[in-house]
Parts: sequence; structure tokens; C-alpha cells
Amino acid sequence: MKVLLISPNVESLPDPVFPLGLAYLAGALREKHIPYHVVDLCFEDDFEAAICHGISSFEPDIIGLSLRNVDNVSYPNYISYLPFYRQVVQVVRKYSRAVVVVGGSGFDLLPDGIITYLGADLGIVGEGETAFVRLIDRLEKEGRFFESLKKRALDARVETIQSLDQLPVPDRSKFDNAAYLNRGGMGNIQTKRGCPFGCIYCTYPVIQGKTVRLRTPAHVCNEIEGLIDAGINNIFFVDNEFNFPVAHAQDLCIEIMERRLSFRWSCYCHPGFVTERLVDLMLSAGCTGMEFGSDVANDLMLINMGKNFTVRDLQKVSKICSEAGMSFCHSLLIGGPGETMESVNETFDNILSMSPTAVICMTGIRIFPETRLYNIAIEEGVINEDHDLLDRAFYISPLIKDVVFPFIDRFSKLNPTWIFPGLNINMNTELQKKLRRFGIKGPLWEYMKVGARFKDLSKMAKIFK
Repeated sequence: MKVLLISPNVESLPDPVFPLGLAYLAGALREKHIPYHVVDLCFEDDFEAAICHGISSFEPDIIGLSLRNVDNVSYPNYISYLPFYRQVVQVVRKYSRAVVVVGGSGFDLLPDGIITYLGADLGIVGEGETAFVRLIDRLEKEGRFFESLKKRALDARVETIQSLDQLPVPDRSKFDNAAYLNRGGMGNIQTKRGCPFGCIYCTYPVIQGKTVRLRTPAHVCNEIEGLIDAGINNIFFVDNEFNFPVAHAQDLCIEIMERRLSFRWSCYCHPGFVTERLVDLMLSAGCTGMEFGSDVANDLMLINMGKNFTVRDLQKVSKICSEAGMSFCHSLLIGGPGETMESVNETFDNILSMSPTAVICMTGIRIFPETRLYNIAIEEGVINEDHDLLDRAFYISPLIKDVVFPFIDRFSKLNPTWIFPGLNINMNTELQKKLRRFGIKGPLWEYMKVGARFKDLSKMAKIFK
């Protein structure tokens, strides 16, 4: 059977993101010698023409859509991606009678509702590298099998891939890697899956499980070498926490240095697992920035948000980064259970005292099922059990809801290195495109502190080229 893979993600803020999940799926099809073709809509001006061409030239039997996100998880400027995904399925139906299968991290969160909304035939929840290949095999051998499963989401989480070194190498050959590097500023790579932590809102344990599964440093570096050979010299590690376990992160840095791999990279990190030795190794291995999922800087709110570190830990990690010369960013989530303007002020004051390179601050927290926040929201009457979570569903403490946005508006004018995505403050599509056109690579927050001094972006760009 022939398979057409479609990536319908067209979001460009904060950057266009290479569809790594779909590349893994392509790699699995390649390993099994299943004919496949890819249509990536990210840079297409006419998505219907791109889909039509892909279908007419390839004539697929199965069409797979990988949904990276349901929406932009931003409040109050909320954007749902589902209407566009539904348009994509409608165009597919217009030109093909192929079986439409959906999957991806966004799909995993609300599978039954998404299948119905999109009008797809089947879905796969969980890791698709083996499940999708097995589904293709059964569809080819058993015609009645499809009718018995139609409009269902197949749960592959019971067969989680334990040895990540057995995963196929992501096949990036059918994607426009140069466009992602030039417009998105970096490539991406994954060193582990799974999250053992207990943040009340987090979907990583739902999508990847609570057990951390590691790729060996040698396996990761083999893939990095391939990216460098393809001209991708700036990489983002997409792990939810690059530095946990610490020993694995250190071993990977050592492997990078021993192979003398020359590239710039950045990552998400847990503020409770940072040591001076680790930061020194990361810098020596080419790391340019660490982004911490701090959420808040008030000890009571850290407990409320399910964090396992304290304000003192945030101060300690900030000091380590500052003294080592490592760029670092604190990502905040304001408005959780029990949040007051007093705790918001304390968070902002504490973070300011840590002198980060930049701060990314979201206000309001997207509610998804199978999280503690979902149960809290039901208990407090924010939503009920019949609430359609496909549409906007946010938790924001009623104690700040009516006053926090005027406060942020005033605060942001005095603090240009603080980014508020939900309010389009200090970062927008036009600015992002200008910076990328000037050749700036890597996460844009790394340049916020210097950029705040420049009205002429071309002068800023010359510093970092």
C-alpha cells in the first residue's frame, strides 16, 4: 500500500517547527520498504494545490495526518488550529478515497473528539512508529478490519517503545530542511521520551508516559552528524527536560566534544537538576542557551503548580548560568490555582532579581484531560465534565483575572526582554520574520537583551552572524 504523509502545521510563531514526529514516521515506512510521499504545508501558499498535486502524482491508499498541536495554548489571544485541519481533510476527501488516519501529540490529547470533528477514518494514540506500520499491514491483508474500526482511535500506549535506540532514523529527506533552518532558525532532535514530574497542567506524561526512556549518546550523535552534514548547524533539543537525568546530559555533552561536532544548540531544562559541571560541559559542547520551565517564583505557587523545586533553586540556577556566561530564560505560567496579584508581583520581582537573558510569560493555563488541572477546574466549577475541550478551555485564577492584564501592559513597557505571547507583547510575526531574514539563528529570546538596545535590527544582526 502507498502512504501519503501530510504535515498540516502552518504556525510560524515563535518559529516554524520542523515536523520531527512525521519524520520518525517516514523513517519507519522507509525501513519497512513501504512506498510513501510527504506533503508539508508549512511553507505552501496554496495548501489545496499542494495536496491535490501530492494525491494525483502519488495516488495513495492511506493518508496520514500528524497533528502537532490543537491550538496555540495562548490566552487571551487564542487560536485553534482544528478548523484548518478540518479543511485539510475536506480537501483530501475531494481528491481521494484513501483511508485517512490521524495521529501526533496534539491528537493524543483529545482523540475521539478530533476524529469526529475532522471527519477522519482512524486515529492512533501514542507512538506511531510501530503502530502505524502494523495498521498498514492489517489494512492491506484484512479488508473487513477497516470497517470494524472505522471512526475509532487505536490506543498504542500499551505498546510503548522501550529501547529508543531501536527507533528508525527520522527521514528528513522529503522536507524542506533549508526553509526550516532559514525561517525557523534551527533544526531539532530528541534524546529521550517520558516525564516523571508532576506539574498539574502538563501533557507530557499523557503523551509520552511517566517513565523516562533514553537514547544512548552515541545514537544521538550519529543523528547530529547527519544534521550537520545536511547543513543544519543550529539545533534545539526538544526533550521536555534535557538535563534529566543529569548523568545522561553530561555523557551526551562529552560524546559531542569527543567527536568534535561543531554546532550551536539550546534546550529546555529543569531548574532543579543543574550543576556547575553540567553547565560548563554544555557550554564546551556548543550550548548557547537554557530555557527553564520555572512557571512561578513564589514558593506557595510552586507547590500549587506541582513543582518539585523552590525559589532558592531558581536563584541558584540563575547564578550558575550568569557566572558561567550561559544565556538563560525563565518561562512563566501566571494564573494557576491560588494565584493572587501579591504572588504575581513576588514572581516578577524575584525573576527580575535573577537577571535572566529573557522571560517568556503566559497568562492563563490551557486545560487538557488526564491532568490534575482538569480535575481542579471541574472541582472549582471552571468547566464541567461535558465541556468541549476542543474549544478554548483555560484556567486563570479569579483573583487576578480582571486586573492582571493592565498590570502586564504597564510592566512590559519597562521590561522589553519579557515576552508575553498571549498578548503579542515584545514578539510578533513581523519582528520574527525580520530577525530571521537577517540570518539570526537559534531561539530568538537569546537575543532579547541585546536587541532591546537596537532600533536598527540590521546592526543587531551583524553582532551575531
